[in-house]
Amino acid sequence: MTVELRDYQAECLGAIGRGYRAGIRRQLVCLPTGTGKTVVFAEFPRYFRMQNQMLVLAHREELLVQARDKIRRADPTLRVGIEMATQQAAPDSQVVVASVPTLGRKGSARLQRLDPDRFFLIVVDEAHHATAASYRRVLDHFGVFAPDTRKLLVGFTATPKRGDGQGLDEVFEDITFSKTLPEMISAGHLAPVAGYRVETEVDLSGVRTRMGDYVSAQLSDAVNVEERNRIVVEVHREHLTGRPTLCFCVDVAHAEALAAAFRAAGVRSASVTGELDRTVRARTLEEFRQGHLEVVTNCMVLTEGYDEPSVAGILLARPTRSSLLYTQMIGRGTRLHPGKDDVTVIDIVDVTRDHKLATLPSLFGLAAEFNLEGRTTTQAQDAIRWVEANRPWVSVNSVRSLSELRYRCQKIDLLDLQTPSELAGVCELAWAGTAAGAYRLGLARGEALSIAPTILGDWEVVLRRGARETRLARALTPARAVGKAEAFVREQRSDALGLVLASTRWRRAPASEKQLQILRARGIEAPDGLTKGQASHLIGMLPAPG
Repeated sequence: MTVELRDYQAECLGAIGRGYRAGIRRQLVCLPTGTGKTVVFAEFPRYFRMQNQMLVLAHREELLVQARDKIRRADPTLRVGIEMATQQAAPDSQVVVASVPTLGRKGSARLQRLDPDRFFLIVVDEAHHATAASYRRVLDHFGVFAPDTRKLLVGFTATPKRGDGQGLDEVFEDITFSKTLPEMISAGHLAPVAGYRVETEVDLSGVRTRMGDYVSAQLSDAVNVEERNRIVVEVHREHLTGRPTLCFCVDVAHAEALAAAFRAAGVRSASVTGELDRTVRARTLEEFRQGHLEVVTNCMVLTEGYDEPSVAGILLARPTRSSLLYTQMIGRGTRLHPGKDDVTVIDIVDVTRDHKLATLPSLFGLAAEFNLEGRTTTQAQDAIRWVEANRPWVSVNSVRSLSELRYRCQKIDLLDLQTPSELAGVCELAWAGTAAGAYRLGLARGEALSIAPTILGDWEVVLRRGARETRLARALTPARAVGKAEAFVREQRSDALGLVLASTRWRRAPASEKQLQILRARGIEAPDGLTKGQASHLIGMLPAPG
C-alpha cells in the first residue's frame, strides 16, 4: 500500500514533469524539513514509468538509511539497495541509494561499476552540497551535463542558499518547485514556531569569519564560557521545561560542556558528536526518543537527516550568520507530533558590531532583533498585517517586540509622523513612513503617491486613487524614487503643491477640531502637540470605514 500524497507533493510531481517536458533536465526543488521530500521522489519510478533505475545520492550514512527506509515505506513494491562501504546494491535494484563519499572519490572503482546507461533519474538529497567536487564527479559519470541528455537530475533542499555564497546554478538549471517554511506552517503541514530572544554580554566582534560564517575554533573560545553556559541552562529551565529539546553547539568541547552543565542543574542530558561511537550515539538518541533524556546537545551531527517529531524545543547556543545552517537547526523541531502545539526556539544572541546573526525573526521577514516573547511567528506576522491595515503610520521596522508594537498602536508617537530620517535632505514634500516600510504622500482629491520596495530590490512610485493604481516610475534607491515622484507632482499635480510642501505654514498649526473629531470617531486618541500636517497624515492613511 503506497503513501497518499499531500496536495503540494502532487503539485511538486506535476511541476517536475512539466519542467522535464519543457527541456529542463537539471531541476532543484525547495521544500522545508519535515514536508516529505522522500515521499515525492519515491513516486518517481511510477510517475515517470521508469524502465531503468533511479539513483539517490546522499553524503552521510544516516541519510542513506533513512532514504532507503522511507522509500520502502512510501512504495513497498520497490526494490531498494544501498551502495556504501561494505554494502552493495543488488543488480536488480530499481532504486540505488548511494554514498557520495564512496562513489565520489577520485578513480572510484565502485563508481565505474555502475553503468550510466542503466540510470535514467538521479536524485540529490540535501542538494546544497551538490557543487562539491565529489558530487560533480558522480554527476559527470552519469552524464547529466551532456547537452543532449534525456536523463533527469532533481535536487532537494530546504534552502537554495549555501553558506559560502557559491551558487547552485553551477549544477541546477532552475528551481522547479518551492515552498517556504512560513507557507508550510500556515497550511498546517508543519508545527508553528514560537520564539524567545535572550541576549548575553559575550562579544563576537573579534571572531573571524570564513565562507560566510564564524570560524568554529574562535567561536568556541568566545561562547564556551561558564557564565554563558549557565544562562543557556537557566533559559531552558524558564522556557523549555517539559519539552524534548535539542541544543545546538559550536564544537565537541562546547556540546560536552553544556551537557555537563545541564546535568549539574538536575536536567537529564547527554551530548551527541561526530567523535561518539556510532552505537553509543544511536543508543543516546533512542533514550531521548523514549523520554529518558530531556536535552541532547550536539555539534553539526543533528543538523541534517535527524527525524524526531517529538522535539518541541530548540536551543541555539551556537550563533551563526548562515541562514542555511539556521534553517537546518530549527527544522529539527517543525515536524508535527500528537500533543505538540508548537516548537519553541530560543535564540541566544551575543554582541556583534554588524548585527548579521541569523535569528528566528529574520527567517520570517521580521527585524533580526525582534523578540517574539514566546509568541509564534504566525501570531507576529498576523499582528503586523493588522497594524499595516489599521495603524499604517506605526513604523513596524523599528519595533523590537510584540509588547512594543501593542504600545505603539495604543499611543501615537509623533516621531512616526515626521519626515522619515532617511529622506531628510532629499525631499521637499511632506512624505510619511508607513508600517509596510514604504513612504506615502497625500495629494488632493483623494489621490496619494506611494514609494515602496519591490521583490527585485528596487523602488516603485505608484499613484493611487481609491482602488485604482498607476505605476509611474522605478528607481534603484528611495532617494531617486522620491526625486521622480516630486517631479511628477510639480509637473502633473502643481495645484497640490500648497498642500504637500513640507515647509507650508499650515502644517505646523495645531490640529483642527474637525480633524480631532475624525480621529476620535475611529478610536484614535490624538497626543498633545499633534499638528494639522500630522493629523492629515493620520487621516489620509486610515482605512475606509466599515
